[in-house]
Amino acid sequence: MKLRDPMTVEGRPDIQVPNDYWQKEYEVQRKDRMQDCIDDYLQDDKVDPRRAYEEILSCIDDVINHHKKEYEKAVELKSLMLGHRECDLIACADSFASAE
Repeated sequence: MKLRDPMTVEGRPDIQVPNDYWQKEYEVQRKDRMQDCIDDYLQDDKVDPRRAYEEILSCIDDVINHHKKEYEKAVELKSLMLGHRECDLIACADSFASAE
């Protein structure tokens, strides 16, 4: 009888899971994380519902501002890629004149 090395995958069962298994698992875990946060606010005697409400809105605003900054950077990069660059008119004219 040949012994199998416990540190290899040989001899381990092939676990078959449906394609959407991990997506559903992630959705459950995401909801659990949100539930943990809500529980943290509701179980803290020093936090009233208004504060929980305002801090949730603040978090949403943080996401909006973050994506707004990233959006603005992407728009600026696209503009540069399309040739829209700030240019000192005299320096640009001199560079065109010297190129001729």
